Amino acid sequence: MDRLPERVTTPRLVLRRWRHDEAGVLHSIVTANLEHLRPWMPWIMHEPLTIPERVRLIEDWTQGWEQGGDAYLGVFLDGEAIGSAGYHNRVGPDAVEIGYWIDQRHVRQGYATELTAALTTAAFELDHLDRVQVHTDEANEPSGGVPARLGFRLDRIETREPQAPGESGRLMIWTTTRNTWRPPANELPPPG
Repeated sequence: MDRLPERVTTPRLVLRRWRHDEAGVLHSIVTANLEHLRPWMPWIMHEPLTIPERVRLIEDWTQGWEQGGDAYLGVFLDGEAIGSAGYHNRVGPDAVEIGYWIDQRHVRQGYATELTAALTTAAFELDHLDRVQVHTDEANEPSGGVPARLGFRLDRIETREPQAPGESGRLMIWTTTRNTWRPPANELPPPG
């Protein structure tokens, strides 16, 4: 069984699976970003979780990953958590979706673009994956700029009920394939 990558590094970041002993760290960064994330992240409606609930959540993530499921990754800059990202197995057997969010104090510094490029490259190191997607709501222009900057193709726009308060209900499906993916030539993608 090919598990999704559990650790990926970039010139500035370490992306690795959350550990249950980091529940307090995850709790702190999520609660500090509740209003920043509320417009775009449907899961935020269940926040804030208690520390024991967050420990169980991370343990569920770990068990799922061990069984070949999604990978939930902390985004660390110089050892400090500045966001979270993940690989999600919900777009077909030969594909994976990448999701991400960055702490409000660290946005517009190129971290989301940098981590998405690295996660895409790492995904294509797995033989069974031929396609990577990023899904963004049309109203969330900063998030949609990430796959656009990296050369993902806007595959389609799907109309759906908004899942979070800031959403327009127009889900943009960005796609790249093993054959079309071109990692950024420079070490660091442009900020944005």
